Amino acid sequence: MDMAEMYLTDKLARKLGENDSRNEDVDMENESDSESESDDDLKSNKSSRGNLTGFKPNVDALEMLLGAYFAQIEGTLNKLSTLREYVDDTEDYINIMLDDKQNQLLQMGVLLGTANLFVSVAIVIMGIFGMNIKIALFRTTQTEFLEVVIGSIGGCLILYFVAILCGKKAGLLG
Repeated sequence: MDMAEMYLTDKLARKLGENDSRNEDVDMENESDSESESDDDLKSNKSSRGNLTGFKPNVDALEMLLGAYFAQIEGTLNKLSTLREYVDDTEDYINIMLDDKQNQLLQMGVLLGTANLFVSVAIVIMGIFGMNIKIALFRTTQTEFLEVVIGSIGGCLILYFVAILCGKKAGLLG
């Protein structure tokens, strides 16, 4: 009977037929006021049961139509599931790419921080030897000052490269 309820045209026709029969019943009630109330109840029960049991719908066509709809819905669901998996995979790939870029930026920060440390050391050494204090240690010629500057820069560069190699061996730098 649930399948029969899906035949909307037939359902509408049955309701219109029901309304017509009810109108006839109302006319008959007005004509015969002498009938008992129990007879009216029997008639209404009989007419409502007659409408439900008298109608034998052809549900084969409806079942085929519903089967086609269910197959189409299942296909759409499979497409949506595949699309969701694709979106999840793409999201994971983008997160991996972002993590890789973040790691590269952190490595660059380590390299720049190490370089900054050794440049600061060279600046301190050159600042000490560049002071205008009248001590025998600081009474040097221009060439001796240049030797200290070049030695400090060379020493800092060597220390920088040693620090980078140690970082790569330890696995901190890629």
